[in-house]
Amino acid sequence: MNYQDLYFFVKVVEKGSIVAASNYLNVPTSTLSRRIQAFEKDLGYKLIHRSAKKFGLTESGQRFYQSVSGTVTDLESRLEDVNSELSSLSGDIKITAPVSLGHYYVKQWVFDFMQQNPRITVETFLTNENVDLVKNSIDIAFRLGEVTLNDWVSRPLFRSGSVLCASPDFIEQHTMPETPSDLGELPLVVLKRSPVWRFQNETGDSETVVPKPYLRTDEIQFAVDAVRQGIGASCIPVYIARQGFESGELVPLLTEWKLQERQVNIIYPHRENLPLKTRAFIDFVVERRAEQPYLRAV
Repeated sequence: MNYQDLYFFVKVVEKGSIVAASNYLNVPTSTLSRRIQAFEKDLGYKLIHRSAKKFGLTESGQRFYQSVSGTVTDLESRLEDVNSELSSLSGDIKITAPVSLGHYYVKQWVFDFMQQNPRITVETFLTNENVDLVKNSIDIAFRLGEVTLNDWVSRPLFRSGSVLCASPDFIEQHTMPETPSDLGELPLVVLKRSPVWRFQNETGDSETVVPKPYLRTDEIQFAVDAVRQGIGASCIPVYIARQGFESGELVPLLTEWKLQERQVNIIYPHRENLPLKTRAFIDFVVERRAEQPYLRAV
């Protein structure tokens, strides 16, 4: 069945004639008449009586119209609702982000955006796993490192570095390393997704360390709390460690060596026909990032 012809038939009945429906649909009368005839042929029975002065439905046409008109009207209404949502600042947005990034940045961006756009509702998935974005109907995702997703746009936001740090008590109890290779002598707290630490100094020398964990965890805040408690030294994202440095709970180590940075990206499907609500959130995040100068630009 050609569903456009079905729609044409319903509009012909609603408007009372092929000529009136032709004007409403902006379709030539001859074309519309031909399409209705083809539709009748596909169905196998006549729907409309045709004469120079009279228009009317056959018995089959009346029964058919009564059966399908409500469905077509409901579909039109639903399409209007969808079009209205896609072209306005309303509706739902689904967002996913790594746990720590979500807590330290994304959640405040979401809160501020929602306050400015009260007709938009947001659902968030904070996880350190790379969830299936299509399967979970994700609109926007924040990812660390290289992104290799077909049909998704990856837009860099800032570069996230890490810093080796420990607590003041830990420093008093242990001999501090002078080079990355000395880390094997210390108890270390290691994040599962960062099993290799790559260092580089100002002269261009580099060292790669595969840390032997005294404590291993998959959650950054757990690692930070362990470092604060003096369990071990660890490589912590700068945006998290900064608060500990300011409070004196954490102290940076190997300050002449820098750890490899990772890019923070905001990703979303395709560029064209992006819903207004999604585009508005992306622009909001990009603008907000620019207002946070301590985030290192890409």
